[in-house]
Amino acid sequence: MNIAKLFGSEIKELIGLIRSSGKECYIVGGAVRDFLLKRKDFIDIDLTTALSVEQLIKIFKKNQIDFDDRAIRYNCLTVSIKKRSVQITSFRKDIRTFGRTADVELIENIEEDAKRRDFTINAFYCSFNGEIIDPLGNLEDLNNKELKFIGDPEARIIEDHLRILRFFRFVAVLGLKRRNINPKYLPIIEKHIDRINDLSNERVAAEIRKILLSAFPSFALKLMDKVKLYEKVLGTYSEVSILKLEKLESRYNLTPCLVRRVLALQIQPPIPLMSKKEKKYFNQLNDLMNFDHNPDYLGYKVGEKPSLDFLVIRAIKDRSTVKAKDIEKIKKASKKVFPIKFSDIHSFSKSLSITKEKINLMESFWIKSGFKASKGKLLGLIN
Repeated sequence: MNIAKLFGSEIKELIGLIRSSGKECYIVGGAVRDFLLKRKDFIDIDLTTALSVEQLIKIFKKNQIDFDDRAIRYNCLTVSIKKRSVQITSFRKDIRTFGRTADVELIENIEEDAKRRDFTINAFYCSFNGEIIDPLGNLEDLNNKELKFIGDPEARIIEDHLRILRFFRFVAVLGLKRRNINPKYLPIIEKHIDRINDLSNERVAAEIRKILLSAFPSFALKLMDKVKLYEKVLGTYSEVSILKLEKLESRYNLTPCLVRRVLALQIQPPIPLMSKKEKKYFNQLNDLMNFDHNPDYLGYKVGEKPSLDFLVIRAIKDRSTVKAKDIEKIKKASKKVFPIKFSDIHSFSKSLSITKEKINLMESFWIKSGFKASKGKLLGLIN
């Protein structure tokens, strides 16, 4: 495997630089897992090495590589290289754990490092030469898409409470089914569900976002409800609404949209879930819900995507249907161009406000006519 071609030349260069110290460095975790699953777009790249963070810092300073050391107490650095952020951790094993932090001992072999990871599907390493290393023999779990904790599940959760949310995230993102989940895990997770109160809002929000933005999150959300996690972070659970939402999104080829799903499922998370751009879109769609707009108006004035999202959200909330003819009207209306220009009527009035008023009047008439009113007909409305 050519890691430069697969993960980027900057990643191979960074690994090569670290290895020049005489210590090994590997790509680890999600990127390797996703490669083995033949998934594309490796957004998050994590590296692990036998070097300590102090040794890494010396190398990065010497080679003028920008790094963020805010997580240094976790033996972790974030490196910026060619406009890409990469997390690098030292090989380590836990001595004592405290939910999100731990006292650790630095080690030099990946077998011990692998044992402290969360799930068997995340304990794969990729070397500088592209060799895949499976130190714990977990490849069969990945091939079968079985989500298993490494070792004792209760111990793994107590070590790091975020693993509760990560469990459901992997169920959603990997599209896992009931057969892929050990049912004995759910009572254990439920027993420790209040431990997520110890996590920061930002950590919780990051995991919830990934769940809600997965292609088909319904099964993960159902499991979350079963262990009383859904109501804790998202509000009131409605399986009917969730399944209907997935069905409508699939029927009309709608890509996952956080705002659409939050509004359709009436999610009220006590966490900072949305970006500024998403909050703006949320307000736009939320305002539309106060009116019963026709498809022509929606398509022309609002645009195709927000209009389709509006119809889906309304169908979920009102327990109504989305009509194919309305979808078609929206798509056609979104491409319409108003035939009247400002200059066409400005000569009729010297007042700018009256001119705008006339344009709005004609535009409204044109939309109600189904975009059939001619330019002459519209200009005739001035008198």
